Amino acid sequence: MGDRLVQRFAALALGFVLAAPVSAARAAPATADARVGAICDLIEARAGETGMSPDFFARLIWKESRFDEGALSPVGAQGIAQFMPYTARERGLADPFDKEQAIRHSALYLRDLKAELGNWGLAAAAYNGGINRVKRWKASGGSLPYETQNYVLSITAREADWFRESGREVETRPLDAKLDFDAACRKLPVMATRAVFAIPESAPMRPWGVQVAGHPNEAIALKMYRRLQDQYPGVLAGTDPIVMRVRPISGPRRIVAVRVGADSRAQADGVCSRLRAAGGACVVMKNAKGR
Repeated sequence: MGDRLVQRFAALALGFVLAAPVSAARAAPATADARVGAICDLIEARAGETGMSPDFFARLIWKESRFDEGALSPVGAQGIAQFMPYTARERGLADPFDKEQAIRHSALYLRDLKAELGNWGLAAAAYNGGINRVKRWKASGGSLPYETQNYVLSITAREADWFRESGREVETRPLDAKLDFDAACRKLPVMATRAVFAIPESAPMRPWGVQVAGHPNEAIALKMYRRLQDQYPGVLAGTDPIVMRVRPISGPRRIVAVRVGADSRAQADGVCSRLRAAGGACVVMKNAKGR
């Protein structure tokens, strides 16, 4: 994994051309605006109390639950901060579905993990994969589970391995380079739990597309897109992609291309420009009709 692999995936996606339908989840109704504001205020306050970057903390919480206070994962993790019941009991969290309690306990837990492991990157790894597993990996090598590697990369833009070296720390990376934290955080959508855990269906076909990911395996292509949503929420959060089977420029094998739909070339260029400005890669293409 890592920056090199992300770039390779992006480059692969940009080499593909052509046409058809699978989606990411839909944002909750308009009342979500007030909910997001309250969540962002809590994140900023608790991050400040624990010496944590609010941008880092917002990415982690949004990665966990898409700001869904009622989130329940297939393995039983609960609430906006996705505490497992035994961890909640251990940490003294009475109600994981209460956002104020959960965000406060999440910040305190991350602070304690950071104190034990040395930096916020390893704290994020332990939040996802468990502190004992991260301690063993840090001491004796090997590799962390793919899910944990992906988790750390999507939140920090660094491989988990990068944080093993003494003195390294999560770098300052705003949610949106053009906005302050308050405004950028409020642009993140609240999504139903299935946004995080379910395989989506394709958005309706539109004349133009901004291709951001591609792979012969549909599930992997969609995972790539979800990871990009985590890395660039200011551009991709809440956007259902068009998922198409296309034929590469060279080679007979079709691949699954993931594109952000647009109604005009200008609209597609605008999306791609914003993604590139945020550090991503993309290519604008005209969508063909049919499969």
